[in-house]
Amino acid sequence: MELRHLRYFVAVAEELNFRKAAERLNVTRPALSKQIKDLEEDTGVKLLNRDTVSVSLTDAGSVFLRGARQILDQVQQTIRLAREAQDGRQGELRIGSVGQIAAGFLPEALKAFGAEFPGVEVLFVEMTPAEQLKALAEGRIHLGFAYGREVDQSPGLASLRLVTSIFGVSVSKEHPFASRSSLSLRDLGSQSLLCLGEENSSAHRRSIERIFEEEGVKQAAMRKISGFEALLTMIAADQGVSLLPEVLDLRKSHGITTIPLDLEKAQPDFTMWAVWKNNDPSPLVRNFARILRTNRGHPGSAPD
Repeated sequence: MELRHLRYFVAVAEELNFRKAAERLNVTRPALSKQIKDLEEDTGVKLLNRDTVSVSLTDAGSVFLRGARQILDQVQQTIRLAREAQDGRQGELRIGSVGQIAAGFLPEALKAFGAEFPGVEVLFVEMTPAEQLKALAEGRIHLGFAYGREVDQSPGLASLRLVTSIFGVSVSKEHPFASRSSLSLRDLGSQSLLCLGEENSSAHRRSIERIFEEEGVKQAAMRKISGFEALLTMIAADQGVSLLPEVLDLRKSHGITTIPLDLEKAQPDFTMWAVWKNNDPSPLVRNFARILRTNRGHPGSAPD
């Protein structure tokens, strides 16, 4: 039995006339008659009462008609969903978590994406930036976020620059530095300097080390913290200070002030990118990247 058998049977059952059904289906009447006969032989059920002048459904045919219509409707629904998925209007988009740094653009981007693509479910997966690059390569997420100057030159990755800022010194509102208008790296010599992530895979740590190196100042001892919220909690509790992008406004949410760095040589720049595999054919990724590109216009966002 094939789908055409069901379509042919439904047409005959609705028209109760082989000639009209054949015209509706654009087939010859003998061909239609043979398809119905084949269907009855395949099912072992007499579906139609027919003679030279009339056609009617048997009791079994009435039951079969209901099921045939349901199957054909389900097939059409499945085709529609598949076509929508092909256009990026159905499916599941998995994105690596990014934290508060995205508060300036991500909520609006998600709102716009949801309005245009209501059939797509967006899932955020908790992982560090370093883990996100690995997850992208393994296909566990569709899109992630990365930090650094040369992310756009990474092989195998397409990227969109989302945020540019500079690093300042983030301290609690009760810290003695909180009232200062600026700080130098030498001011941090006696402080516990906190960095995000593991020692060998932390873009945050590498950025801090580069700033000290470019400025020619001996690096303060660093303490690694796992998780961005944990880092902010430690700063707010006066358990250390850190270098964070000035674009982050943490005063109301965490009681943290970020003070400008007074530097002579170093370029304390911060860049955040959306990244995805450049050979990813997924329309979900293309659609979300387009929405991100449109909705990144905020203070600290990156120009093209």
